[in-house]
Amino acid sequence: MQTTALRYFLAVARDGTIAAASARLNVAPSAISRQIANLEAELACLLFERRPRGMVLSQAGELLARHAHQVLASAEQVVTEIRELEGLWRGLVRVACTEAFAIDLVPEAMAAFHTRHPGIRFDLSVLPPGQVTHRVVQGDADLGLTFSLEPSTETAVAYRASLDMVALCAPDHPLAGRGLIGLSDVAAYPVALLPRDTTLRTILDAACAAEAIAIEPALTTNTLSSILPFLRRTRGLTLVSSVALQGQVARGEFRALPIRSHRSLARGIEVQTMRDRRLPRAVQAFLGALLAALPPVQG
Repeated sequence: MQTTALRYFLAVARDGTIAAASARLNVAPSAISRQIANLEAELACLLFERRPRGMVLSQAGELLARHAHQVLASAEQVVTEIRELEGLWRGLVRVACTEAFAIDLVPEAMAAFHTRHPGIRFDLSVLPPGQVTHRVVQGDADLGLTFSLEPSTETAVAYRASLDMVALCAPDHPLAGRGLIGLSDVAAYPVALLPRDTTLRTILDAACAAEAIAIEPALTTNTLSSILPFLRRTRGLTLVSSVALQGQVARGEFRALPIRSHRSLARGIEVQTMRDRRLPRAVQAFLGALLAALPPVQG
């Protein structure tokens, strides 16, 4: 099987139609159709179920998709290793992470790494936690940094830690000088939060229920970047992981306040890689830099 045919096949599997795959790959639809027909003829089976709303992988297609991801990853690995014979002069590092890490931590690590190795390029995708893991599993991201309630069973885990949430507020907030606050203190002010289908809300809502405290958000949004202006212009609070927005807190743009609660406000964060894949040299080097920017794992 040719890698081109496998790449076209995976694009259709991901996008659901030949037209969408054609637009993504900038390849004529007829060329994609021909390659898929060749694969089906070679394997003597249908790889897709053709439905009115698109194409869905058949059972045989699911098997081929798993194989194709490994084949393309291996082919990419060979090319990368050849290019890396001269050291960290060139390379691409693909990172997927949740927004909390994309505002500050990951870009800062990338900037510091690029200063030392200007030939290394980065591709950063900002996604919900589950989609981060999916990108890594599918081989579309070299590294994933995400929140998780349970350890990942789909990826290799290079780092896992359980970190407490903190309350984030403007420097002139009435609570800004407090060393420790409670959930009742949070509830006394306007609160901006992520939606209920996030790990943060799952843990926060359970902790509030344990103390019979009701927090009705003044702002609910699926992007942390939309919450920050709200905090700057109001007496509002939000909750974030203690590792998020460290740079902005260090520069005095926000205050991070530890929270005392009857139930743990900790949640897991993971750095994930694809199982059974030897990482390219540039990715290995950046992984080390990223781990150094995260809190040490407590033994």
